[in-house]
Formats: sequence, structure tokens, C-alpha cells
Amino acid sequence: MFFDDVKTLYDLDQPETHRILVDQSYSDYRKGTTARLDQLAYLPLSEIKVIDLDTGQALAATGGAAKSVRLEVPITDDRQSAHLRVTGTLQDEGYSLVNGELRFDRTMRGLRNTVLLPAGWNISASSQSGTIGTYRGRTFIAFINLNAENSYRVVIRGRRSTKS
Repeated sequence: MFFDDVKTLYDLDQPETHRILVDQSYSDYRKGTTARLDQLAYLPLSEIKVIDLDTGQALAATGGAAKSVRLEVPITDDRQSAHLRVTGTLQDEGYSLVNGELRFDRTMRGLRNTVLLPAGWNISASSQSGTIGTYRGRTFIAFINLNAENSYRVVIRGRRSTKS
């Protein structure tokens, strides 16, 4: 996990929509002219956009469900990598409103994951330890996966803020 630089942000829309905006950045070290978007196996995103963070270029995703992108600069040796940012929208029934309470239930992968709650919501419980804070008036919880497993389940509950 030392070389794992995957960072994923789950930006939650209102819970009734089940809609989550996902923003993931990572490095791909695999040699070749294309980079496979392996995260689409566990993050079935729509409205996918891929940016090469080294060049600033938008890359077109191709290849049906097993999407890949053609790299501007092919990876030819072990000292090279492609730094990519993948964004898209996730419709997830694991994110919902249950008895007036926000519920986010998802298996996460990678080293760093952050869940940004919708405006007007606060965290009331989390199944995993994390750092709670605010960003632009919205509550977030950030997780760092220091366990040996590559994936872990997170359940977050939230309540509407009582501040006016």
C-alpha cells in the first residue's frame, strides 16, 4: 500500500436522489499507450471525464464497460507513470434516506476516501474511524485505510442540521 496514492471524494447530493458525484485521482504505472479504468468495476460511473494531471489534457474514454484512455505520453519504463483524475456520477441505492436519516453504505477501496455530506446535514454515526471536519459549510468525514485489506465497508448516518 506504500505506492497506493488513490484519493476518492464522494460528494453526496440530497439522499432522496441516491446521486453521488465521484472524483478520484491516482497514478497508473502500467506500461503502454493506454490506461485501463479499473475503478469502473466497483464505481459504475456515468458522465465520465478523465484528465491527465501531468498534461492537463482531457482524455476520451473508450472500450464499453471495460473503459480505457489513450495516454498522451506512453509509459515505457518503470520510472514513468500517468497521473489521472476520473470524475463521474454514481447512482447508488446504498445512499438513501431512512426514517428521516441520511444513510451511506458502501464498500470503499484505496488508501484515502472522503465523504462530503450534502449542505444542511451532520454526521451522527460512522462504522469506521475517520476525521470529521467542514468544507465550505458542509460536513465531511475522511478515512485512511491503514489495514491490510484493499477494501472496507463504511456505513455513515447523518441528521439534518438544527442550525438556522
